[in-house]
Amino acid sequence: MKKASFLTLAIILSMALLVAGCSSANSSNSGNTPSAVPKEESKGESKEPVKLKLWGGVPAESGPQEVVDSWNQENPDIQVTYERYVNDDAGNLKLETALLSSTDGPDIFITYGDERMTKRVDAGMAAPLDDLISKAGFDVEGVIGSSDIKKFEDKYYYLPGTRSKAVVMINKNALDEIGETVPTDWTWDDFAALAKKLTNGSRKGTMTDPAIHTLGEMTLASSKPQDSYLTPEGMSNFDSPALKKGLEIEKELEDSGAMTKYTDVTVGKLSLQNELLNEKVAMMPAGLYLLRYIKDTQNFPHDFPVVFAPMPQYEKGGNVNPMGGTGDYISINKNSANQEAAMKFVSWYLQGGNIKMVPGGRIPSNKKADSAEIAKLLIGDFGHLIDTASLTAILSATYIYPTQYNVPVPTELKDSIYKDELEKYLLDVQSIDVTLANMKKRADEAIQKAKK
Repeated sequence: MKKASFLTLAIILSMALLVAGCSSANSSNSGNTPSAVPKEESKGESKEPVKLKLWGGVPAESGPQEVVDSWNQENPDIQVTYERYVNDDAGNLKLETALLSSTDGPDIFITYGDERMTKRVDAGMAAPLDDLISKAGFDVEGVIGSSDIKKFEDKYYYLPGTRSKAVVMINKNALDEIGETVPTDWTWDDFAALAKKLTNGSRKGTMTDPAIHTLGEMTLASSKPQDSYLTPEGMSNFDSPALKKGLEIEKELEDSGAMTKYTDVTVGKLSLQNELLNEKVAMMPAGLYLLRYIKDTQNFPHDFPVVFAPMPQYEKGGNVNPMGGTGDYISINKNSANQEAAMKFVSWYLQGGNIKMVPGGRIPSNKKADSAEIAKLLIGDFGHLIDTASLTAILSATYIYPTQYNVPVPTELKDSIYKDELEKYLLDVQSIDVTLANMKKRADEAIQKAKK
């Protein structure tokens, strides 16, 4: 009996010692020193990089791919992929659909034009940037200039990536044929006269891309660069004499055969670069982004040089650059889970990362960018196709740039009202006076409705 009791006691004591030993071991690993097993497991762990998606309208091979490749090489912890969307109605719908998705949208996206930017802010697609800018230590005033950025309810929702200058590109051989020199100080009437002279057989004198700007919009902006769609009282400016002049010039040029018809451009989806470089059109208002196509002699074989004239003015001596100004509005998706990482990329991009976009015709918004270096990158090895003197004169000049910062429902005013009535006028469905009256009436109603 005593023997059994002793044995039982020994077993109990042994178990107690074993438990105490285990407890001691666990206690020694309960602080900052990991246990042996977790330590071994941690050796095999590797931190996954943050993955960001960037969407823009420029073909990847025209700069964006080099940009993200440079960033990815320098920043292994934040990796960016680029996807292009076509900057037309279908492409913008694709982007907006993705932005409204909670799982498949881009983290960073680029918008082209005040109207679409306003629409996306109003729809809650873009994140407010002020806190992100502060955390990233980005100097908006020092790098870009705050006056060049539209705020919404006193907050930033985008930062512009470019500071573009619109020009009139002219086939120099066509200009030489008629014995004319590059215009320097001219009006829209002068533009119309030159377009008629440049017309030769199947080659039109000029064209515009209505998806970007029409002659009416450009003459209107030439006369009133700030909020050209509005009167000082805040109502529609669509009965402006400047708009009337632009529409009449466009119709006269179309009817005389000197300008590619609006309907042919829209229905046929004609591009500025194809029509200019295939010598179907001799002259056109355009952005410097077309330089990338001038240098792309594989897809656009041509041997004539292109010269550059400043944009025509409503009145001689003006200094407005219609279609010019800041652009490539960079925003961060409100639904992005990686907004701070996205802002790090945006900050880097705006302070020098976008220099690789210059050869494709996009001038950085950075005020400190070297203009001589930009000109060199724009022209590259294509001085025989790009007139250096006339381009340099444009790059070194300062202009007044139009803005539409205070215009309510700008997309409706432009796409639904202006274009609708313009088409009726160009197709001889209604007179110029009826066209302007209809534009004015419909636009006033849309503005009043938006203000309620």
